[in-house]
Amino acid sequence: MSFALLLVAICFGAAMAQAQEKVAVKDLSSELGNKYYDALDFLIKNSWITDTLNQEKLQPDIALSAVIPSMIRYSALRDIVEASAMRTLYISSGRKYAHYSVGRFQMKPSFAELVERTYTRQKLGPYKFIISNTSKARSERARRLESIEWQVRYLVMFNKIMDKRYAHIKWKNEEDKARFYATAFDVGFNRDERTIRRMMSPKTTNRRILNRKVKNVNSKYRTGDVAVWFILNDAYKFVP
Repeated sequence: MSFALLLVAICFGAAMAQAQEKVAVKDLSSELGNKYYDALDFLIKNSWITDTLNQEKLQPDIALSAVIPSMIRYSALRDIVEASAMRTLYISSGRKYAHYSVGRFQMKPSFAELVERTYTRQKLGPYKFIISNTSKARSERARRLESIEWQVRYLVMFNKIMDKRYAHIKWKNEEDKARFYATAFDVGFNRDERTIRRMMSPKTTNRRILNRKVKNVNSKYRTGDVAVWFILNDAYKFVP
């Protein structure tokens, strides 16, 4: 085969691979369903959230990609019924009931407490928290989590913690960073880098991602996939 023909074959193969990848990525939107678009609509209508992230000198696309998977899981009815019951148990009985999810970003009291402790210890900003494990501290934390304004503040604090803790990483691209942050948000940002990367979606093509036998998009290893989908297709709507 001549060099010219070889070059044409390589270019054609690359173009075909790119086209297949685009088709595979496009398919993910229908798999996510209407709740994905509901989440986007909420963020678009509440533009103050993006404004807040910009004011805090954060990357809105990265910050929002971390919570988009959780927003898809949000149910207003379930939030009222389940969260209310668990809130009472959490306040009265302690941390063993701290793993229920609440609000648009589906944040857990256990997550909020970890953010508060890390944020306070590293002196990352002006907010003051009661760190002791008392019913008063738990009550105030539960109350904060019921506010979308406070959930945005927790998101800001989470991103500042992540930016500081992983400042040494040279990200391959925005998708790599989004996948990492979203996974850390989902499984625990207190885990070490190696563990978080191990819990991220396997390095694979989008076609293989869609061919996995997945029961639903709530599976933990799908979190990074949803974050990357958002970065590639919709994050531009929230970048100044």
